[in-house]
Amino acid sequence: MPPPAPVPDEVAIRAAHAAVRADPEIQFDFPWRRIEPDPESPWLTALGEALQRFFVGLGPVWEVIFWGMLAVLAAILVISLFPPARAWVLDRLRRRPAPMAEEGWRPEAGAARALLAEAEALAGAARYDEAVRLLLHRSIEDIERWRGGVVRPSLTSRDIAAVDVLPGNARAVFARIVALVERGLFARRPLGVADWQRARDDYAAFAL
Repeated sequence: MPPPAPVPDEVAIRAAHAAVRADPEIQFDFPWRRIEPDPESPWLTALGEALQRFFVGLGPVWEVIFWGMLAVLAAILVISLFPPARAWVLDRLRRRPAPMAEEGWRPEAGAARALLAEAEALAGAARYDEAVRLLLHRSIEDIERWRGGVVRPSLTSRDIAAVDVLPGNARAVFARIVALVERGLFARRPLGVADWQRARDDYAAFAL
């Protein structure tokens, strides 16, 4: 077992510390120094003074602005950190008001008469399905010419019949023609003369 270390001499320690403090080569204190404004940047000084006058001039309003900025910062953090909140905000931003329907719109009368004459010729040959489909397809073209953004490639005829921008009477007539075409195409129930006459009368009452 090694012998215990000798107890340091307190007097010797104090003398050594005093010797170190007395060494001019070692810096123990940092003198206070005033930072003077840079005379070559007067614009920076002027900007600082202007900002100071601005905030002092705001007075109590500055407190309201401060808390408002704090609330905005908190909202940004919540939106950034929580995906459901971010999705809700994006949904609100992307949502557009529904377009208003324009009452009174109808196809051009001359084009409507020509369409009816063409369809009558098909019906006269007992091609009632084709006659009603012709009314449907030309009606879609009319809507496309009237409002190009309404008819999108992904929409079915039934979708187009439900768009809000169509006037109520046009939507009703179009929906009935769509129902007849779907019956002939998908239900395999050929249309008869009564079906054609109903579609023709509907279209004529709306377009002429």
